[in-house]
Formats: sequence, structure tokens, C-alpha cells
Amino acid sequence: MGSEDIVAALRQVPLFARLTGDQLRWMADHGRQLHFPAGTRIAEQGAPADGLSIILEGRTQWSRRTGAEAVPTFALEAGDLFGEIILFLNAPYPTSGDAVTDVRLLRLEPATFWELLRLAPALSRGLMELASQRSQQQQAQEVRPQVELLPVGRMAAELGAELGSPAAVAHRSAARLCSLMATVSARAMALGELGLSLPQRSVLLALPREAAERGRTSPPLEPLVRAEREEAVGSWLEARGVRDAWDSAPALVASGLDVAWLESVATRVGGALLGDVLAWLVVAVSCDVLLAEVARGTTRVSALVEGVKAYAFMDPVPREDLDVHEGLEHALSVLSHRLQGERLTVEREFTSDLPRLKAEGVALDELWTQLMLNALEALGERGGRMRLRTWKEEAHVVVEVSDDGPGIPRDLLPRVFEPFFSTKPHAAGMGLDVCRRIVERHGGDLRVRAEHGGTRIQVRLPV
Repeated sequence: MGSEDIVAALRQVPLFARLTGDQLRWMADHGRQLHFPAGTRIAEQGAPADGLSIILEGRTQWSRRTGAEAVPTFALEAGDLFGEIILFLNAPYPTSGDAVTDVRLLRLEPATFWELLRLAPALSRGLMELASQRSQQQQAQEVRPQVELLPVGRMAAELGAELGSPAAVAHRSAARLCSLMATVSARAMALGELGLSLPQRSVLLALPREAAERGRTSPPLEPLVRAEREEAVGSWLEARGVRDAWDSAPALVASGLDVAWLESVATRVGGALLGDVLAWLVVAVSCDVLLAEVARGTTRVSALVEGVKAYAFMDPVPREDLDVHEGLEHALSVLSHRLQGERLTVEREFTSDLPRLKAEGVALDELWTQLMLNALEALGERGGRMRLRTWKEEAHVVVEVSDDGPGIPRDLLPRVFEPFFSTKPHAAGMGLDVCRRIVERHGGDLRVRAEHGGTRIQVRLPV
């Protein structure tokens, strides 16, 4: 099959329906075509993961060998794919596959598969959901329960849910960004038709750069402070006749802008131009905020993919010089959608002179995110306090994530690091196991302190 024939076949696969033409062509160019005559074996139970395979033509039958007996489990045909579960887990094939008719595959080898998820992060959620559904179907079809498949389904379902939120945020932000880009261009053209002098043009060109720099350097605001600043900015804009003043205020505050800076803008551009300049500037800043949301969403998806790879110990990751506090703030930003509401508070108690660490950046991002997720799950709907503390202890940096939730029963403490164990009925139970693996890989240790009315988790990493 030629490249365009493969692209046409991929378009018929529901999982790839939302991919762009360029992404489908990338798959066609980087995948390897394989042909299997009827009656030949496609995959052997127990063989290592060799990639994601998409069936372009033909029909296959899969079976599980138990002792000397091979039990049929399911059939796959053109438009189906296989290999996603074992790639995520770096596990061997749980079943064998045979070609019932002549079969043609497109295979994306492991390195190509991970690169595809980086190029098309929204695909990750669909693959996780497929892995979960397939695992559950296999369990239902088998006469005797296969215990080893149960954790796979739970883990895939949990990861699918975690991938869904940042992917959805990025998708919504990108859609909103498309409409705002047209608006900002129209308002910039309207300003250009006002006959601005060269000094005036210089002032206008400097404003977006100033706003971007303030957004980059401004520290995160506590919820109450942020709400007060949004109120002040909204009132200031409304008093000057800016359209959608109250809708625009949160984006301006998110970029580190306040009334004092807006007053400086008014002084520099003058009253005659102020309305038009603010109308343009508000949309321009909103575009920057949306771009940051897209970046955070795709970064989170990428981090989850890397977390799965780290869990499976697939690839070594280069170490870099890292600021622990920056990593914690990044994790809070990633989880901002979970930190809404008056019932939840986040407290920080950071040591100012904490040493930097030589560590795997993606792995530590996943570590902090998993620990915070654990605390948020413990707080649940009733809310409460999550507290982040850091300090130096001899040759180690210590990070503590605590919550004032119900705590962990003492009789369950010995099991908290078991893979797939969880006190929550719908959780994957892999969070603390992943954390333990990451910490131990860095030569540190992880401790859980269960107390009446709360849980403290401490991470010690060598400097």
C-alpha cells in the first residue's frame, strides 16, 4: 500500500478520526508495513512488546495458552489495533495472534509510538480508554478470572481519566484561541488606522512585551488576593467603558497585571486612545493566557506519558539541575482545575535557601503531582487543607505533602506502597508505588506518617 492508501485507511479508524492530515501522514511515513499470509502467527504469547500495530487489511484470531490448551479470547480485523496495553506497561504479549486471512499491518515501533503521543497528545486518552475496555472485555470472556489483568484495566482507566482533563483544557483553550486571534488582529488594524505617531506606535509595541514579562515573573496569588485584584481590575475597566470588563479581568490578573500598571498605560497612551488600546490589549493578553493553558495541558499529558514510561522503567532520562520549589509550583499549576472552591486551601512553608537537586525533571514533576493528587483524594468533596513544606536535613532535601483528611488506618499502612492497592474503590492504586520507584531511583526514601485527622508524606532526596 502507498502512503496515501495508508492515510485513507487510518482515517477509517475511529481512534485516529481527530488527527490532522499531517499527523496521519507522519504515521504512514514512520510506520512499517508487515504482511502475514493466512495461517501464520502474528504475535506470540510471552513475546516482548514490539510496537503499536494497526490492522489495515484482513482478520486475526487471538488465544491464551493455559498449560497445553489454547483458549480463543477475541478476534481483531481491519480498523482494529493491538499492542497498546503492553507498550504502556512494557509487558509481554498476554495472548497469541494468528492471521485468519491474509493480513497487512502498519506497525509503529516503541520509539515511534512514544513520539506519536508527543506529537498528538490527545491520542493518549483514547488509547488508555481502549486499553481499559479491552482488558475488561477479556476478563468477561474468560472462563477463569485472570487476576493479572485486573490491575491493568484499573490502571488504564485511572490514567485515561487523568489524561482527559488536561487534554480537554488544552482543546478548549485552543478553540477559544482561534477566535481571539482573529479579534486581536482586527483590533490591531483598527488602531493602525488612527494615524498614530512613531512614539505612540513604540509605546503600543512595548505593552504586550511588558505584560508577558510580568506574567512570567509574577508569583502565584492566593485565592483571596486574586479575587480582590480581579474585583479592582474589573471595576477599573468598567469605569473606562471597556467591553466585557468583568470577563477580561481574570485574564489580566493571571498575567500579573494590576490597576497600577493599567494606570501607567493610561498615562502613556492618553485619554483619546485609551479605550481602543485597552480593547486591543485585553484580547492580546487573553491570547497569551490561553497559549499558556494549551502549553500546560499538553505538558501534563506528556508528563503522564513519561510517568507511565518511568513506571515501566523503559528509558533512562537525563538528569538536570532543578529547583524543588519551581517543581512544586508547576505541579500546583497543573492541578489548578482540582484546586477550585472555597473549601480547599493550599499552604506553603518553603525554606528560602533550599539547595538545587540533580534529578530527572519529568520524574520529579510526576512525583510532586502524584503526592498532591493523593492529598486531594484524601480531602475529597468535604475539602480541607493541603500543606507543602520544604527544608534541608543534613545532606538531604526534604519535601512534605500533608493533608488534614481522615488519615490512613494503621492496619493498612504496611500496604500503601503495594502496586495497585488503594483504599479508594475506583483508584488505580499505582500513585504511591510510582512515587516510591522515582524516589528510590534518585537514592532517596519515602515515608508515610498517618496521624489522627491527617496524613503526612515525606520525601528525602540527596543533594
